[in-house]
This record gives sequence, C-alpha cells and structure tokens, in this order.
Amino acid sequence: MNKNLKLLYFSPTSGTKKIIKAIAESINSNYEEFDITLPQNRTNNIAFSSDDLVVIGMPTYAGRFPKLLHSYLDKITANNTLGVFIATYGNRDYEDALLEQYNIFTSKGFIGLGAATFITEHSSTNKLASGRPHAKDLKTASDFGCEIIKRVKEINSLSDLTSLTLPGNIPYVEKNIPPMPFTPETNEKCVTCGICAKHCPTSAIDFLDCRTIDISKCIKCNSCVKICPLNAKAMTSEPYKNMKNMLITNFAHNEKKPEIFLA
Repeated sequence: MNKNLKLLYFSPTSGTKKIIKAIAESINSNYEEFDITLPQNRTNNIAFSSDDLVVIGMPTYAGRFPKLLHSYLDKITANNTLGVFIATYGNRDYEDALLEQYNIFTSKGFIGLGAATFITEHSSTNKLASGRPHAKDLKTASDFGCEIIKRVKEINSLSDLTSLTLPGNIPYVEKNIPPMPFTPETNEKCVTCGICAKHCPTSAIDFLDCRTIDISKCIKCNSCVKICPLNAKAMTSEPYKNMKNMLITNFAHNEKKPEIFLA
C-alpha cells in the first residue's frame, strides 16, 4: 500500500516539529508540510485523501489538545486517511491530550495507524526536560517512523486495522485553571527586530512595537521568550514564577520516556 506522506503540526517552540520531522524522514524524505503554527497558515482549507499518510503533531497544554486550534479544525477534512498522532509534552503529563487528538481527527475521516507521546523541553522553563528532544528521543522517533512504514506495507485493506487504544479519560478532565492576566515582559535588550512578532502563533505582538502584547490573544506559549536572540523577553510575574517553580520541583527529576502505540 503506497501513500503520499504529509505532515500537519502546530509547534510554537519547535519541539513538536523536530519530532515530526524525525518520524517523517525515516518514512520518506519526500513529504508535504502543513505547518499551522502561524495565523496566516490557518486560513486555507486542507483536504486529505485515502492516498495520504498524515503524521499529525500537537503540543499538550494543561493536559489537553490546544484550544486555540479548535476554531480552525473545520477547515481540515479527510477521507479514509491513515493518520499517525503525536502529542508532545514537557515532562509533566500528557493526560488526555493524545486521546483527544485521536478522537478529533478520527471524527474527521482519519483512520489511526499509530500514535505516540514524546517529551520536549517545557515551554515555561529550560529546567524541565532540558534540551529535549535529545538524540535518544530523535532515534526513538526515527525508529517509530520505520515501524509505521513497515505497518503500511503490511496492510492489504484498511479493514485490517484495529482501533487504537490510548490512555486518557472520557469525558476529558476539565481543569479550573486560574486566570493569567499577564504577558511576557520586554527588557532594555530589545532592539525591535520583530522576530518575536513574526513567530507569534496568535499575532499577539505588535509588529511596529514588540513591547506591546495583546493580552487577550497571548496563550503564554513562550515562543517569543525562546526565540528572542537577545533574551529580551521573559515571564516575570509572581504567579507565573510560582507555577514554574512548582513544575521544576515536582517534575524535573524523573525523566519520562516516549510511549508508542500501533494499530
């Protein structure tokens, strides 16, 4: 069974993208990418067919699929399309994120061939899953890609596939996350180069004045903090610092491993 390889991912701090690419390269170096991280890339409809194999990668936010993307999902359709579902997380827990992603996309016409969770450096701090995905993670991702292509070649009919059984809760766990009425602060190192604004997944940062951030749009993904070449942006509010310290204290010392699921 031959398939056209396509990638669909949302990756504000690039960790998810690294994993997806490592998987893809071991399947087929010839692939089409749909990077929906930036707003301008979430305007067009995307239709996948039964001739496609799509590797989908999403980060985990508070144990769930990114809320930001729900309004865009109606633009994505599939028709008996083989899907591989990847949820990344920052060494705390992916909770319902992988199952939610699987349910969202299978309801759109995807058929689950495989799924996995991978650890990437936490968006809030480089002291949690520091430097991940590291070489071992990328090797695991590459090996997973080899398993996927092997499975594709074994399939004579889509009816050969069994449903994936994935960890998670139904209904999904709803969390009472307190309001976060703050945005990244900009210090005197800023030279208004605009890199942060160009890479903001919600267009929250003013292109003409990078110090101005629309709090109603900011999702605290820390893309701007991580991408600034001068370290001119940082989350400095006390509630945020407390949350970050809690994460480091509770989750920095037990390095978690990728989990693989195959149909």
